[in-house]
Amino acid sequence: MEPPVSYPQTDSYQGKKIYGKRSGCAGKGCFGIIGAVVLLVVIGIIGYYFAVPAIMPNHISGSFLDAAIVPTKDGKQNLWLLTDGSFNFIMEKSSPGSHSVGRECYFCKTYTYILDTKNQDVLKKTKTPYEDIITQINMLYLNGRVWEFTMDYGENEPRIEAFDSETGEKVMDTKQFIAKYPQLSSGLSKSYFDKKDNTIRLETKDGKQGLIYDIENEKIYPEYKDYREAMLKDSAQSTFAVLSPENSSSQARKNLYLVSGPKAKLIDHQSSLDSYVKDNDNLKYYGLEARSLGEKVYLEGIIYHQDKDCAIIIYLDQLGKKANRLMTCIDLKTGKEKWTLGKDELFKKMRIDEEDDTFSSLFFTKDHMEVKRSGELVILQLKGYGIMAIDYSTGKKLWDLDI
Repeated sequence: MEPPVSYPQTDSYQGKKIYGKRSGCAGKGCFGIIGAVVLLVVIGIIGYYFAVPAIMPNHISGSFLDAAIVPTKDGKQNLWLLTDGSFNFIMEKSSPGSHSVGRECYFCKTYTYILDTKNQDVLKKTKTPYEDIITQINMLYLNGRVWEFTMDYGENEPRIEAFDSETGEKVMDTKQFIAKYPQLSSGLSKSYFDKKDNTIRLETKDGKQGLIYDIENEKIYPEYKDYREAMLKDSAQSTFAVLSPENSSSQARKNLYLVSGPKAKLIDHQSSLDSYVKDNDNLKYYGLEARSLGEKVYLEGIIYHQDKDCAIIIYLDQLGKKANRLMTCIDLKTGKEKWTLGKDELFKKMRIDEEDDTFSSLFFTKDHMEVKRSGELVILQLKGYGIMAIDYSTGKKLWDLDI
């Protein structure tokens, strides 16, 4: 029986892509060639993971995981980048009566970079070791801190960590977080960050499930319904941008509306606003009102970011297996378009060409894009491809990074 063969991973967003093939030769000469090749590969891997970081300490390496725009005391914005610097590969194992294929990780670690957004200089770089494959980490700036949330996997226990936004120094680790809340005293067994409402779902080692940690208010709720009830007590007036399908038309054709009312009501009906945003009777019943922000059609449009100032929408220029994506920023105070980026400014990988590349499928790529904004900086993230910086006022592309 032939010995088990290790095939490096070739389609992961994390780690570098290393390719391997089974050789068909035999004999001592063949083993010598294979040994030499293996030795060269090992030397190359060691060189990349140890020598290169030592020679170029400010070089951005690894596969992109997440980013956060962090305002500074002098009114500027720094960009925090999180990358996976691990060596990930696929291991195939065979033995009498069994066969398994799984992902493995050597030199498991992440890098956190603090980047000057004006000239892309690395101001600080931090390496964090891990025990196993890094499946999901999210980064969030809130209340003067930068948070990192690591989902548990294999030997990696869940992590909740906070860093000083000015210095980059860690101000709270997972043990310190657990110590703040008696209900977590047994330790964490699972965690999941929900970016829709900036909460963390927690499970503990003594069997508690469904705990909700509200990051902004630093409070833990026993269940999601308790958290929701607390949010529904907020009577402050707020607004929410909604894309709604045209009447008697394709669901792909969408118009933009701005819905106003008590924040609690907007939260309560957020998931269904697009379906009755034109139903004035329903809106009045819930204490809400809506106004159209123009007749422009956003084909298959999705609002990827919104705040009190703007809504940023990514949509198609036409329907079909081949199409280009556009990104438009709408001023919610005036209802007017601030700027639009077309195919020549956006990542080429955002284009739809289902006949040429399955990655560009509309429904596959939509979940790989993310938009963030703080002050005068807008960030467009395309998982596995890169990150782009855009000036909020003008829509001018400032720079992009292939990571």
